[in-house]
Amino acid sequence: MSDQSVLQIDTDEELARVMRQLKTLPQQLGAPNVLKNALNSTARKVRRQIIKDSKGRYALKEKKALQSESKILSASASTLEAAVLAKGPMRDIMDFMTQPNTDTAAAAAKVLNSGAMKPLEAGGLKAFITTFRSGHTAIVQRRGAERLPVKKLLSPAVPHMMGNEEVRAEAEALAYETLQREIGKRIEQLTGAKA
Repeated sequence: MSDQSVLQIDTDEELARVMRQLKTLPQQLGAPNVLKNALNSTARKVRRQIIKDSKGRYALKEKKALQSESKILSASASTLEAAVLAKGPMRDIMDFMTQPNTDTAAAAAKVLNSGAMKPLEAGGLKAFITTFRSGHTAIVQRRGAERLPVKKLLSPAVPHMMGNEEVRAEAEALAYETLQREIGKRIEQLTGAKA
């Protein structure tokens, strides 16, 4: 999975539309700025919605990770592109809803809000919670019959969560709808009439 998610909109077509709508003004130099401002506003709204949708889909305990590991690359009048980017490593399974192991059962985790808590067991090896010398606590699993080594169990990274197919499809639809509305609002402000 790519470490970033980008929504693309045909800005050449949008710029031509803005220029047509502003043709009554003496200068059309305002068109790139109209589109730049509309793109940046759209990107902010889409990012907020992606974060909200991801929070609703994933059982992440610390929801601020979605905010802190994503950002907007803003458009400028000369570069009419805005992007919502998400970067970050795979997360510890402990970052999601978990239950500790017991004498008889493996530690369990729930990654999706719509899913159930599932025991973390593979090949007869049960996962368990441990604290490393560094003080980091994680859910781990032995790699074989020997006591060591153990592997830390990981789950999806923020780019994966925010780039989920359903979340992305909703974000793309919102981006086109919002961009049209933002362009119209800005043209109305410039011309003093409905676009």
